[in-house]
This record gives sequence, structure tokens and C-alpha cells, in this order.
Amino acid sequence: MNKPFVLTTEDRKHLKKKVWYHLTTYCRGRAAAIRGKDLAWQLGYGDDRKIRLIIRELIAEGVPIASSVSEPMGFYIVANEHEAADYIRVLKERIKEDMTRLHDFEKATSHLDIPIQSGLFQQ
Repeated sequence: MNKPFVLTTEDRKHLKKKVWYHLTTYCRGRAAAIRGKDLAWQLGYGDDRKIRLIIRELIAEGVPIASSVSEPMGFYIVANEHEAADYIRVLKERIKEDMTRLHDFEKATSHLDIPIQSGLFQQ
């Protein structure tokens, strides 16, 4: 049975240390990427939701964790400026694709009476 998706402050600190240690020790460079589900399994979790949450926090704290959706797939610590630049390029392309999808979807649903919400992509 999976543990509920709740992390106490102590659980979060403990898991953050484990994820940081594992990534910085075994997953340096894109070639050593690890899938979220595999990392979760190795750390004793049934799924990777908590791992992804912790990875996001580590990135916000300055740990250069990138991810790849092509082989080798998974999370890794960037090993050099080339890997960092490649990942930044990938993220910018995703943003462009998402903005295009947003624009197209808004156009496709323009006939609906959708309440306007203030948000990140408000123009």
C-alpha cells in the first residue's frame, strides 16, 4: 500500500537529504540520469510524486538538477556548462510550445463563456 501524499517537515528534510545525496553521488551528468520512479523505488517509495516535489525544492535552493525525456531518461546533476545550456534550451522550447498550445486552446474555446482569472500568462 502506498504511503499517503503527505510530508511532514521532518519527512521532507530527511527525504531531501536522501535525494540530494543520491543524485550528487550517483547521477552526475546526463549519461547517469535516473528515472523518477526508479529513484523513488531505490529510496523506498511506491511512486515518484514526493521525489518530484523534493527535486523541485532542491532546484529552487540552487541545486542544478536537470531532466531528460529522451534516452537516457530521468533526473541528473548537470556536469558542465554544455549540459546546463542544453537543458535551458529545452525548457525554453517547452515554454514556447505551451504558449502556442495555450493560444490555440483559447482560440478554440473562444465561443465559451469562461471566467477570466488573473494569472501568470495574463496578457
